[in-house]
Amino acid sequence: MSVKKQARLVAATHSTGSHLRGWRHPNSPDRPATDVQAFIEVVQELERGLFDALFLGETTGTMPGPDEAHQHDSMVNDSLDPTLLLSAIAAATRHIGLITTASTSLTQPYSLARLLASLDHLSGGRAGWNVVTSRFETEARNFGIAPRLLRSPVRYDVAAEFVDVVKRLWDSVPDLEPGQEFNPERTRPLDHRGANFRVTDSLGIARPPQGHPVILQAGMSEEGRELTAREADLVLAPGGARHAREVREDIRRRAAANGRDPDMLVVLAVLPSVLVADTRAEAEALLREFTALLHPAERQQHGILAGTADDFADLIEDWLDGGAADGFAVGFPYLQGPTAAFTRLVVPELQRRGRFRTAYTGTTLRENLGLPRPSARRAPE
Repeated sequence: MSVKKQARLVAATHSTGSHLRGWRHPNSPDRPATDVQAFIEVVQELERGLFDALFLGETTGTMPGPDEAHQHDSMVNDSLDPTLLLSAIAAATRHIGLITTASTSLTQPYSLARLLASLDHLSGGRAGWNVVTSRFETEARNFGIAPRLLRSPVRYDVAAEFVDVVKRLWDSVPDLEPGQEFNPERTRPLDHRGANFRVTDSLGIARPPQGHPVILQAGMSEEGRELTAREADLVLAPGGARHAREVREDIRRRAAANGRDPDMLVVLAVLPSVLVADTRAEAEALLREFTALLHPAERQQHGILAGTADDFADLIEDWLDGGAADGFAVGFPYLQGPTAAFTRLVVPELQRRGRFRTAYTGTTLRENLGLPRPSARRAPE
């Protein structure tokens, strides 16, 4: 009997939820987005539901759009720094992966490599990095960067060098055996002098528990797909099943052309805002309520999916078996209620069908995703 393909589940959200106006729903708890304890309770619920990871998005400038549409959007105007928030969550969880977002256009490789290595150590090997390149002029102005530097393909040239430098920094200190002391003479200084960055020293922190924290990428341009195929472990595939399948086939082909095993790259189909209810009538009522909260300018591109546990389990099985996905990035319109509904209804149904784990099998995010610990990346000769 053939083994059924297992789903990976990653909760993908901002600190206020994945729905622009979900905080306005009457069932949304009246707690600010800066309430860390409230967020910890949500992530603990996700961990009880055996999610592989939590992925936090980040906005460093006001997104383009009608002012009227955005002035009350809490994910734009009221959110904590994702890496600091995940550091707090790390202390209150044991298994779930913690994926932050950081831009290759708005920071420096050394500081980010150290930050992510620290998060990986603090969490016992559960850190991940969503690599973004940034493209809005508002972001450029906030960081004093010429807007032309955020245009494609320039920003992807920067990103490719940035990611390579970060990975070599993670590898600049050898793995330490238990009880072995740090020996500065065994470090491997980079002496990197590239087109965009100069980094001369080693990182000065032991190699992360995962070797490299898990890399997630979502860019769908030609340059974005090439960067994903070379460097990423996880990729987000937006759109319906047909588009997700095309993305998965294309990324796997590109990964093989770059000398990688395509099975070591996990494609996550995006379920943008999920509403689960006991009956379809209840789910459709919730859908109407949340759609009504949106500004008219937002209603055409902001997807909300509503249904029963069977509906979502059917969708997940169809996409897994049809080659459209290896897992799913699940968004929740607001955090407390919809996350609990998913773990209470959908997860048990997936387990009943043999599509999802009944316990965590590893101690690191890589282990739970079925990904190997990478060997050290050497500096170019």
